[in-house]
Amino acid sequence: MPDRCIGMIGLGRLGKVVAARLAEYNHLVLYDRNSELMEEVAQAIGAMTADSLEEVACCNVVLLAVPDREVISCIKDFNLLNKEMVVINMATNVAQAVLEQTAIQPVKCMGVKFVGHAGEMALGLEPVIIVNERPQELVEEVSRLFAPVGHVIVGRADMVTEINTIAAEKALEAGVLIEEVLTSRGYGNPEIIQSAIQQVGAGILKAYATDDLGPFAREIVRTVKAKMQKKF
Repeated sequence: MPDRCIGMIGLGRLGKVVAARLAEYNHLVLYDRNSELMEEVAQAIGAMTADSLEEVACCNVVLLAVPDREVISCIKDFNLLNKEMVVINMATNVAQAVLEQTAIQPVKCMGVKFVGHAGEMALGLEPVIIVNERPQELVEEVSRLFAPVGHVIVGRADMVTEINTIAAEKALEAGVLIEEVLTSRGYGNPEIIQSAIQQVGAGILKAYATDDLGPFAREIVRTVKAKMQKKF
């Protein structure tokens, strides 16, 4: 049964998934500028809605699932309320130091960041969630809060920026390379390229991540690793 009141600002791809997973264990109060989307999500997960940031702040704990550029403005708005509250930022590219520099007591801020992809989470996969190691007095409570969402690790949440950037860059390099090689060899049909990237490429990457490759793919892995060792 729900036992805590949690505010959630932002119902984009990540916000919707996190809200749905938290709703079973918490009373959620949602806010999004898109009122139709807000009402739709609230109805689907049994949450309440708010008409303003002030209403969301009544929860004392508020999650920000907004774009990087909006995080600071939200915190500044909460500062003006002069109210004791915890603001948890989920935007990957906003550093903990920036949060701490922006927040004015009694507002406290903490970064909680996801090594994951909202689309995959929507399909049921659990992300790794890095709960920042400070403020230390909040770590235990915030870790419990996010336990239903994924696998929680306490550490330096800012490292997620580099981790996700590396993973995204290398995955996109692979996708672009698949497209270029197939096209150069005369397989330029867009449907073929899309299926090769979406099903063959992405499917094999998932199988590699879970150590579920077949013999054919394992042989390719050995060849790729051998080439990389020679290169470096």
